[in-house]
Amino acid sequence: MGSWRLFFVTLRITFVLFSLRFIRDAFYKWDGFSYHMSFRDFLPHLSLSFILWSVNSVAVAFFFWVVICLSYRILQRYSKFARLYEKILNRLNSLIAPLIWLFILFLIVAFPLSFSKMIEKRAQDPSDIQFTGASDRPNIILLIMDALSAEDMQLYGYHRPTTPFISKWAESAIVFNRAYSSSNWTTPSTMSIMTGQRPWTHKVWYIAESNPVTFYKDNLPMVLKNYGYKVYAFVQNNLAHPRTLGISSAFDIEDDAYTFWTHHSWFVRWYAKFFTTRNIVAKWIFSENPVVKALNIRFLRHPIYASVIRSETVYERFFETISENPEQPFFAWIHVYPPHDLYLPPKPYMGMFGDEGKFDTLEEQVDSNLLHKDYQPQRQREIDILRKRYDEFILYSDYAFKNFWSRLIKTIDMSNTIVILTSDHGESFSHGFLGHNYFKLYEPLVHIPLIIKAPLLSKSNRIDMPVDQIDIAPTILDLADIPVPEWMEGRSLTPLLEAKELKPEPVFSMQLIKNHTIGNKPITRGSFAVLEGDHKLIYYLKERKVLLFNLRTDPDEARDISEKRPDIVHGLLKMVENELSRANSRILSSSTWTAMKFLIFRLMTSIGYRNANQGSVTKTKEDFI
Repeated sequence: MGSWRLFFVTLRITFVLFSLRFIRDAFYKWDGFSYHMSFRDFLPHLSLSFILWSVNSVAVAFFFWVVICLSYRILQRYSKFARLYEKILNRLNSLIAPLIWLFILFLIVAFPLSFSKMIEKRAQDPSDIQFTGASDRPNIILLIMDALSAEDMQLYGYHRPTTPFISKWAESAIVFNRAYSSSNWTTPSTMSIMTGQRPWTHKVWYIAESNPVTFYKDNLPMVLKNYGYKVYAFVQNNLAHPRTLGISSAFDIEDDAYTFWTHHSWFVRWYAKFFTTRNIVAKWIFSENPVVKALNIRFLRHPIYASVIRSETVYERFFETISENPEQPFFAWIHVYPPHDLYLPPKPYMGMFGDEGKFDTLEEQVDSNLLHKDYQPQRQREIDILRKRYDEFILYSDYAFKNFWSRLIKTIDMSNTIVILTSDHGESFSHGFLGHNYFKLYEPLVHIPLIIKAPLLSKSNRIDMPVDQIDIAPTILDLADIPVPEWMEGRSLTPLLEAKELKPEPVFSMQLIKNHTIGNKPITRGSFAVLEGDHKLIYYLKERKVLLFNLRTDPDEARDISEKRPDIVHGLLKMVENELSRANSRILSSSTWTAMKFLIFRLMTSIGYRNANQGSVTKTKEDFI
C-alpha cells in the first residue's frame, strides 16, 4: 500500500471516528442547552462545531499517518504481518464507506447553517420611545465591581484594610449595611439590577453568554433613554454585557467586553472576540476539548486567562466617551471585572496581606483545582491564602476607584451627579465552597455593598434595614424624578435616603440555573434564601431541605436553628412557597396567553383578515412572545 493511499485510508477512518464522537457529544450538549434554547438556535453552533471538529480530525489523521507509515515500514520486513496489517486497514475502509458519505453530507450541509443568522435582533419600535425633557435631571453613574462581597470590605467591618478609600468616601454617602443580591452569580443578578425584577420573573438565570437574550423590552436603561438620557455601558464581563442580557438597544454606546481586556497578541484578541461571540463553539472545540485539556494547551483555554484584566481600562474608556459626548444628562453603567477571580492584583498589592509567593500566579490558582468547587476541610489553609489574594485584589480595586473618583470630580459637574457603588454578587471562601455560581446562598455570596452618593442628600447615614438588589432600579428612577413602571418588582429606597420611614419587606435571593427557561415548565429545582429581620432561611427545593440562621447572633451562619425554631421556619418557608407559586403561575399563564394570541391570529388570517395599515403580514409563534 502506497503512502498516499495509506494517508487516504487513515483520514477516512479518523474522520468517521471523530464524527461518531462528535455525535455523542452533540446529544450530551443538546441535553443541557435544550433547557434554554430551541434546536433552531442551537443548529448554527452545532454546524460550525462540526466543521471545526472535522478540521481537527484532519490534523489528527496526519499524525496517525506518520505513525502508521513508520510501523508499516517496520512490518514490511515481515511480509506475513504486513499483509495482515494491510488487510485490516482495507477491511475497515470498506466497512465505513456508508458512514463516510453520510458524514460528508452532514459536513456539506453544515457550511451554510454555520453562518446563518443565529440571533434575531428585534429593533426597538420608535413609537414606544417618548422623549421627555431631561435637561434638569441628574447624571447617574452606576458602578458595579464584580464579585465584591461586603463580607470582605473594611467598610462593613472586615478585619483587613481592604477598602480604605471607599470607607472614607462613604462617610458622606448613604451606606446600606444589609443589601442582598438576587442571585449568587453575574447574569441573573445583573439582569435583576437592570430590570428591577427577580430571576423567577425575568427568567435569565442561565448562561446567556452562550445564547443571548434576543430582546428584553422592560429594562431600566430603556426607561432612562425614553426620558432623554444618553445611555452608556462599559461592561468588562461578557456574562453581564447588554447584548447578553438582550437590552443593547437601550444603549447609545456599548463596547464589547473583550475590548476591555489587555491582550498580548493579535491571536489572543481574535480568540477573545470569537469566544465572546461564538461561545458554544469556542468551548466545545477549544477550551473544553479533552485533547486541549489533556495536553494543557494554554493558549486555547478561556481567553481571559491570557489577558490582563484591570479596572483602569474601563474607567479610561468612560472618560474618553464623556469627553467626546458632552450631552447631559447621561446614565453610565460601569461594570469592572476585578476583584473577580482569578485573584491576580498587580504589584505592590500582591502579597500585602501575607503568604507572599503563594497562589500568586495564574497557573497556581488554576492548577489548585479549587476555584468554583467544593473543598474538603483539610484544604481550608489553602483557601485562606487564596482569600488573601482576593482581598488584595479588592485593595487594588479600591485604589483604582480612588483614582477614578479624583479624575471624575475634575471632569463633570458633581453637583448634579449621582454615583451608586454596588456589586452583582459576592464570593465564598467558607462553608466548603470557593467561588460563586453554586447552589449555596450564604452571606459571603449574597451580601453585597450598596452605597449611594447624591448631591441632594442632606447628610450621610447608615441603614440597617435589609434591602434588595431589585430596589436599585426604582431608586434610580425616583432620584431622576421618573415614574417607576409597574413591571418593576423592587421599590424606591429614597424615603430611607431622606431619613424617612419605609416598611421592611422580605428580601429574596435564588439560584435557578437547573430549570427550563423555554416552554411553560414551572420552576422545580434550585435554592432560595429569604431574609426577614435577623433571620435567614435557605431552602433547597428539590431536596426539600431547610436551614435557618439568626444573623444577629450567628453572622457566620455556623449554627442551623431550624429544628429549634419551627415557627420561624414555617413562616419564612411559607413566604418562599407563596412567591414561587405566584412566579410559576405567571410562567404558565404567560405561555398559555402566548399560545392563545397565536391561535387567534392564525384563525383571523385564515378567514381573510388583514390589517388595514400594514396589509398582509406573516408572523410566527415567536413574534407573540
